[in-house]
Amino acid sequence: MSKKSTESTVTTTEPPARGTTIVEVQDIGKRYGNIIALSDVSTTVKAGEVTCVLGDNGAGKSTFIKILAGAHQHTDGTLVVDGESTSFSNPRQALDAGIATVYQDLAVVPLMPVWRNFFLGSEVRTGVAPFKKLDVDFMKSTTRDELAAMGIDLRDVEQPIGTLSGGERQCVAIARAVYFGARVLILDEPTAALGVKQSGVVLKYIAKARERGLG
Repeated sequence: MSKKSTESTVTTTEPPARGTTIVEVQDIGKRYGNIIALSDVSTTVKAGEVTCVLGDNGAGKSTFIKILAGAHQHTDGTLVVDGESTSFSNPRQALDAGIATVYQDLAVVPLMPVWRNFFLGSEVRTGVAPFKKLDVDFMKSTTRDELAAMGIDLRDVEQPIGTLSGGERQCVAIARAVYFGARVLILDEPTAALGVKQSGVVLKYIAKARERGLG
């Protein structure tokens, strides 16, 4: 009798109660030798709340985001996640802690279908090694369901993601981060280069993520 198994990297942790502090930064800073890229930044990120980081060009916003995302390590101050002081050595550690970042370029492959981009790098396989194959039906249905849960109504998850509007691509990236266990969602200029209507769509889905308990 053949045995079928499905692998998945989905995190099933329940979101914390609204208002719970997930991330706290205390006087955090980043130095490159004698160059100070970031200095004395303090804030908290709570479940079910949206925190906006504002600043002029060169103020250190991108550096701050990269510290939270695990791309850079802070040299000053303290980063506290779930009440424990920590420092991420790489983005995978940040993801494992439930901190996901959606950058401006969205890291999508334009010619691939929406469902392939949704699971890009975290593909689900079925079967027994060494004969495992992609569980296409599961990934398609999951993509469709998760987008619907965020209020995103796509015509077909088979269509290349490059055919979607900028706002729709941004929303797919948000839904993907939510599905893979994000508790804190960092968006790098999510409405940059979008028109008024598309910006409104993205802000709508940010509100949806907040309602689901993300910080």
